[in-house]
Amino acid sequence: MKNSQQSKNSQITRNTSRVCASFAAMSLLGSTLLATAGCRSPNFGSVFSMSKSQEVELGQQAAVQVERENRIVTSGPKYEQLQRVAARILPLARRDYDVPFSVKMIDNKEINAFALPGGPIYFYSGLLDLAATDDEVASVLGHEATHIVKRHSVKQISDAQTKGLIAQLALGKSGNLAQAAAGIALQIDRLKFSRGDESQSDEVGFKYMTQAGYNPEAMASFFRKMGAKTGKGGTEWLQSHPLTDNRVKAAEKRANEYQQGQGGTNAVK
Repeated sequence: MKNSQQSKNSQITRNTSRVCASFAAMSLLGSTLLATAGCRSPNFGSVFSMSKSQEVELGQQAAVQVERENRIVTSGPKYEQLQRVAARILPLARRDYDVPFSVKMIDNKEINAFALPGGPIYFYSGLLDLAATDDEVASVLGHEATHIVKRHSVKQISDAQTKGLIAQLALGKSGNLAQAAAGIALQIDRLKFSRGDESQSDEVGFKYMTQAGYNPEAMASFFRKMGAKTGKGGTEWLQSHPLTDNRVKAAEKRANEYQQGQGGTNAVK
């Protein structure tokens, strides 16, 4: 990789929460770019025409870049907590969308978590410090897993320079998929999931959380913690996952309705 690219890669540490969105244009824009170039389209015209194997490959290559630029934690109480929760949540997500889900912990005190296309999920240590209980960790993991299950990140649209990189990739002119993935990632600037995507991820994530036996109040509890952090810095997760009053109220209503149907549950402590 050229020196200029290496210099740009130093920015990835703060941009990893948006790597997932960079690959969306492959599905949404690939056909248009190839048609413009006078080439036959490989049918990447919509998110649902992008094959699962392509999605998984893109996510795995992006994961290589993430792990190259960040220190991955592989031991300790928080790591064990994350893996313990994942063992209960991810099989439920995989039942709905069969891709190789995984979750890893990044040593970074920012409050953040993100999902790449095709299965990889990353939690920053700062978020695990804030989400003190297994229940709250489960609420975030269920949410992030749903972004993969519903292919939300694959549907994001990138900027013009990113489109050019994707055109090269689709045309087979980039011999290094990982290099292209890194270049695309660097073009993403604070892309946000839509309100609809966030609402769906909250709803389905809640289903995973409760099916796994976690406290239904945990999602609302974590949202309140995140709301208290607004404007205080260190809340990268809120930049890509906007927290609105409606989301908090919906989480509280969902928990109340679940409790009424199940005969009540203990509150998060």
